[in-house]
Amino acid sequence: MEFFYYWFHRVSHRVRWFWCAHVVHHSGETMNMSTAMRQSLTYTLNASHFFWVPLILFGFEPRWVMLALAVNLAYQYFVHTEAIRRLPDWFEFVFNTPSHHRAHHGRNREYIDKNYGGILIIFDRIFGTFEPEAAPVNYGIPKPVNSYNILTLNFHEWRAMFRDARQADSWRQRLGFLFMPPQWREKPSLSAKIQSE
Repeated sequence: MEFFYYWFHRVSHRVRWFWCAHVVHHSGETMNMSTAMRQSLTYTLNASHFFWVPLILFGFEPRWVMLALAVNLAYQYFVHTEAIRRLPDWFEFVFNTPSHHRAHHGRNREYIDKNYGGILIIFDRIFGTFEPEAAPVNYGIPKPVNSYNILTLNFHEWRAMFRDARQADSWRQRLGFLFMPPQWREKPSLSAKIQSE
């Protein structure tokens, strides 16, 4: 389960289609347990539930998959805090902790796209996405939403993504705006640069 959660969470940051739903959770600029409750209304729109289908295809009963996911999410409720600084080193090495998750929620350059684990942090260590909390964390997203309106929070990134795709010059760009990382902008080709000179 944890392996699939890691990839679900990583894709939710690295593919704009999935980021559109997940960005709601990261839009808060403080870290406390209420941040854990800041969830998107649009997770079903982007088909996030398909990340758990392989577990069912491997033979796990859907109810056990859902229970494991619920336990994973319940654990994460407690890592959304500044009240706990660091836990013993052995625990910090294996598990996702408040320290690791604070870094995950940072918009500091060194913390962007790090620490995707749910209960465990070992897949971040294996796949090179682990970053310990060192510098003070600046919470939130790179381009703040500046709104508490529930509809704005849930749909601002969807609007921006579809606007970018609509204004794109090619199908390649349109697909890029949908499925590349959120900050993706296609670099002009060499021939386009030469023509503009």
